[in-house]
Amino acid sequence: MHLQDGLDAVRDEDYKNTPPHIWRVRQEARDELVASGIAERAIHAGDHAPSFRLRDPDGNVVSSYDLLNSGPVVIVFYRGRWCPYCSLDLPAIQAVAHELRSLGASIVAVSPQSAQESRATERMHGLSFPSVVDRGGKLARAFGLRWKLSRELRAAELECGLDFAIVNGEPSWTLPMPARFVISPDGIVEYADISADHTRRGDPSELFPVLSQIRARLLH
Repeated sequence: MHLQDGLDAVRDEDYKNTPPHIWRVRQEARDELVASGIAERAIHAGDHAPSFRLRDPDGNVVSSYDLLNSGPVVIVFYRGRWCPYCSLDLPAIQAVAHELRSLGASIVAVSPQSAQESRATERMHGLSFPSVVDRGGKLARAFGLRWKLSRELRAAELECGLDFAIVNGEPSWTLPMPARFVISPDGIVEYADISADHTRRGDPSELFPVLSQIRARLLH
């Protein structure tokens, strides 16, 4: 089964279980984000990737400089442990992590949630790669992925018991669009999959040919 098939099933279940007025607010916010063109203005293939030095849940520094010195890097931006779509996406990446590493890649997941939430995410999904803390979404902003929740959407999420000021440990009420990037060792983005509609994601299998091409170039 492709990842999107699973995401579609999650969306159907989400629709059944979400109060209609909450679903409407979330749907309108999703439609507005897609229509805004933010995904088209974000970092894409051919661009230089922003560098970063972030910390994993244990406080260890994870830097793009160190990762790229070892080969290409797969960066996975996700919204948080609370997101049912991300909770399908991350295990899908974990399922192919061995194959990605066999092609020379390092993997790092990035979210704005707190270290405590990031650690819980790693444990929940048995991740073999770090989930680093992007406090305030600074790296997401550098990649062009960060957006701010409207007042109406904030109220809807609070009604559902989701307070991002607590979950993320800071008060900006911003989130990243889910995205995946493959960065070659020279810092160039070779692949970008950006989801303004968070219910839709590219399949992890799309990463294999990109990494194979990078590996072939490096061997010549």
